[in-house]
Amino acid sequence: MRKLFFFAILALVSGLATAQEKCYWVFFTDKNDTQFDPYSYFDAKAIERYQNCGADLYDISNYPLNDSYVNVVNAYSTDIFGQSRWLNALGVEATDDNIARIAQLPFVERVQEIVSNGTISRVETEFDNVSGDTTDILTDQLKRFGGQHFVDKGIDGKGLRICVMDGGFPKVDTHPAFKHLRDNNQILKTYNFPNRKEDVYGWNTHGTMVLSCIAGINKEGQKLGLATGAEFLLARTEIEPEPFKEEVWWAQGAEWADKNGADIINSSLGYGKDRHWTRDMDGTSYVAKAANKAVEKGILICNSAGNEGSDSRWMTIITPADAENVLCVGGINASLEYYQHISFSSYGPTADKRRKPDVVAFGHAKVANPSGGFTEADGTSFASPLTAGFCACAWQTKRDLTALQMKAEIQKSCDLYPYYDYAYGYGVPQAAYFTGELEPAVRTFNLVQEKDGVRITFPPIFDFKNEDVFINVEGEDGVLLGYYKLPPDKKNGIMLKNKDFGEGKKLNVFYYGFYDSCPISGMGGDINLLADHYNSQNGTFKKVKTEGWQKTTFFQYDYNLPNGTFNGFNRHFAFGRRWFYGKTYKIGMGLGLDWNRFVRNDKDSDIHPFHDQVMLRNMQLRGELLQRIVFRRVGLNWDFGGYGGINITRRVRITDKTYITDDMGQHLADDDYSKKVTTYYNCKNMNLFEYGATTRISYSIANMLNLGVYCNYRLSPVCKDTDNLIHPSGECYISPSPWSVGVEIELVP
Repeated sequence: MRKLFFFAILALVSGLATAQEKCYWVFFTDKNDTQFDPYSYFDAKAIERYQNCGADLYDISNYPLNDSYVNVVNAYSTDIFGQSRWLNALGVEATDDNIARIAQLPFVERVQEIVSNGTISRVETEFDNVSGDTTDILTDQLKRFGGQHFVDKGIDGKGLRICVMDGGFPKVDTHPAFKHLRDNNQILKTYNFPNRKEDVYGWNTHGTMVLSCIAGINKEGQKLGLATGAEFLLARTEIEPEPFKEEVWWAQGAEWADKNGADIINSSLGYGKDRHWTRDMDGTSYVAKAANKAVEKGILICNSAGNEGSDSRWMTIITPADAENVLCVGGINASLEYYQHISFSSYGPTADKRRKPDVVAFGHAKVANPSGGFTEADGTSFASPLTAGFCACAWQTKRDLTALQMKAEIQKSCDLYPYYDYAYGYGVPQAAYFTGELEPAVRTFNLVQEKDGVRITFPPIFDFKNEDVFINVEGEDGVLLGYYKLPPDKKNGIMLKNKDFGEGKKLNVFYYGFYDSCPISGMGGDINLLADHYNSQNGTFKKVKTEGWQKTTFFQYDYNLPNGTFNGFNRHFAFGRRWFYGKTYKIGMGLGLDWNRFVRNDKDSDIHPFHDQVMLRNMQLRGELLQRIVFRRVGLNWDFGGYGGINITRRVRITDKTYITDDMGQHLADDDYSKKVTTYYNCKNMNLFEYGATTRISYSIANMLNLGVYCNYRLSPVCKDTDNLIHPSGECYISPSPWSVGVEIELVP
């Protein structure tokens, strides 16, 4: 009966997990019988952009969805929470049964469950008021772009329209950082896609900080972003904790930006490791398709690379930053002297080995504090809007260029170009390139072919700068096989041996503004030299770990609840390994060793007064089958499942009390007795097998450690005979309580 109860509970929980409503894309086969007038639909600035970039106003992607199709799908859906003209698709919420019916409709091409969990690309914020340097109009984050060149020429993004898509913009309508935008009516339109209304001035504070990195001004009058003269569209497309719908809202937001004349979209958002595999980051997600479509229509998109650089299980960027035409922005440390990858910034390449990120900017920035004043924040979320503000100013100098041409120019302006690697991209864009004030590079090193390899030498009279030499090795297919940076050695140079590289490779070197490359000759093997440099602060290559089953190591300590006869002594210890497969929903199995100990005191018992104590011990080889649901936004995991084990050892230790008697055979005082300890090994009356149900809640710390509490319910009794113990046979009686609670540490490699 207990077994049936256990499996019924598991079936019920699993059934609830699968029967609940889910979110889907529903793609239609056509747009038959729809009408479209671009001149009444588009803002005048959007029409101008279409004409300038040669895009077709009457492209079928701009036509609305067929209303009759939408109405039929709506009848089967719990909710239609969004739609995309570009993708000819609806975002719907429906049960499994209803989505199966929708899939059979003749005008439905396909349905696909939405499995992308939106994330805001922020690491942390420090809400302390900070003051700027009142002698400068620019903060350091803008000086890194050479932003003074723009300021001197009065370039501030005027004439450009920027759409910011984020999770909310609290206090943008009152904060002094945006007073100039309000006074000059530079915020043209707003829309809240989750709530289907225009109000965006609330919810997540992230958007406020992001906007300040594009166009904010601090209390000392310093610019936090370069594009203080641009116009703005503010779109709320993210909501917490909503794990499924943001991908649809992102596509809707891009279409809304297109309709309302945006030239640039900043998206400090991403869809990655919460539900996707790294292999999915190949530019084929639906947000990536929407992003590429926006660029085709003349919009330049800046998107943060993501903050997964410290996670060795996710060595790529996030989508839609993986889209071919999107300007993917990574992060560097906030320093005007040193060039260092900031540890959390995601590395490239894409899953299909394309070069990403494209550029980098400060990953630590001064921002407007939605609670008042100004603060500092970390994340590629802020590198992206800093770059978006730069792009608006750069595009102001070259308005005849298309979005794709502008993206190429931004890359060429970078301070490492044409050198490239997967940590820094092409480097930080420079304003001097667009104002015609960029100084030509001076040769700072030579590549000398020697018998054993290539030596990087430096001129003896060269004034060495406090900068590293950037080096990468490129394969025949253009994929980087490794990269690193080293300090220059004026005396001996830097020797790169053929045996470390091999035939058919290309060596690329950059130092202090100068770039050179050469083929690598000679027979070589693996790139061991590059593999040895593994410090992310040096921008070195990190290998993508094989995806699939994720393994963890766990340690448990629990307490068996008392039940009146057993005092509930703890089950000492357990440790083992688990294997999980999945992202937000995981299936898993575990294997471990348990040491159990149950103690019953009979000293004061009327039933067995001759027993002072009975102790049950066993060592158990235990397996478990689990389901894990991951609530990433709050850092929690919920496990539930069943376990079963075989007792390798079964031991009963009985401590008897034998009273001391006088010559007449009468026992003396109650405290005058001796103890006799008898141990019965391989006790037959203790069950060989154990099974039960388990559930656990754990909190994830930095993707490396899970701290949890758990509860087990044992369905099998510890002993076969639960009524009596016939001394001294070793048969045990009255099983301990089936309930136990404990704590667990789970190590995630």
